[in-house]
Amino acid sequence: MSLRKSFAAALKLLRTQRGFSQVEISKTVVQSHVSQLESALTTATVDVSYELACALSIQPLTLFTLTLAGHKQQTGRQMLLDCLAELEQLGLADTLLPDEQPAKMTPAMVEARKKWVAVQEMKAQGLTQAEVRKRL
Repeated sequence: MSLRKSFAAALKLLRTQRGFSQVEISKTVVQSHVSQLESALTTATVDVSYELACALSIQPLTLFTLTLAGHKQQTGRQMLLDCLAELEQLGLADTLLPDEQPAKMTPAMVEARKKWVAVQEMKAQGLTQAEVRKRL
């Protein structure tokens, strides 16, 4: 099953299972968009998926799990067990993500940092600016 169709099926299943109409879950996502999603006419962004999960009073992972399970023809339980095993293999099962990703340093930035550290060490040794310049 395609991801789009699997998402549509998961969304509709969860919505009907929870006893909601399309209008009732259309707080931040308009009803026509919910209808298009359930008909597999369009795809949802991560943000829209999150909003729909919140409107359904479920964890977003539940929606994603059922979507991927349908896509791979697996049960939700098997998808979650596979994901947990993968996270454990990667050593990330108990890791919290940082609030922000550190800026990626370019090779030029790495080289500049090395020079700065070298300059600081020479200054700590009492060398003058002229002496530091000669050594670099």
